[in-house]
Amino acid sequence: MTKKTVFFDLGNVILFFDHKKMYRQMADFCGLDHDEMLPDLLKYADPYERGAVDSRGIYHHLCTKSSKHLDFGGLMNAMSDIFEPNIKMISLIKELKAKKIPLYILSNTCEAHFNYAYTHYPILHLFDGYVLSYEVKARKPEKEIFKSALSLASCTPEQCFYTDDISEYIEAARQYKIDAEVYQNHELLLTQLTQRGIL
Repeated sequence: MTKKTVFFDLGNVILFFDHKKMYRQMADFCGLDHDEMLPDLLKYADPYERGAVDSRGIYHHLCTKSSKHLDFGGLMNAMSDIFEPNIKMISLIKELKAKKIPLYILSNTCEAHFNYAYTHYPILHLFDGYVLSYEVKARKPEKEIFKSALSLASCTPEQCFYTDDISEYIEAARQYKIDAEVYQNHELLLTQLTQRGIL
């Protein structure tokens, strides 16, 4: 069966990112010591990506920790200005869109990161939908986020293809009968899409 729906991970597939840059920028913005701040940020990472904590919650916590009235927009920018586009993927997404292939993002991400990426990288506007961990309250490799993806796209596992740079997530997808491959490089992805009749 020809695959007709494609799910792309966001980080390190469409956009490269640098978490170390994020921690450094946030610590500098808050006027806090990096080593002191890092455990705090790591503690919030999982609940923030699950939508259990929102951006305002992070903001209020850091205002308290820094004993400052921080600028909310400035903090969100310090947190999120960490991306670089994968140029080859931008061309591929445009090609798939021209072929009318349904395209979805399936990502473990937080509110601030996705809002920033969507605003600064118009290529994301070409997607038909977004399955985001903070919105569906589940993270890869959990079954619920894959169920949400299939439901949003109105397709069966056999009708889609998914790629992600983290092998654990690919293995989980395969357990749910989703055709999936680890994103290693652009040339290999092109081969994988061609083999499936998508390109």
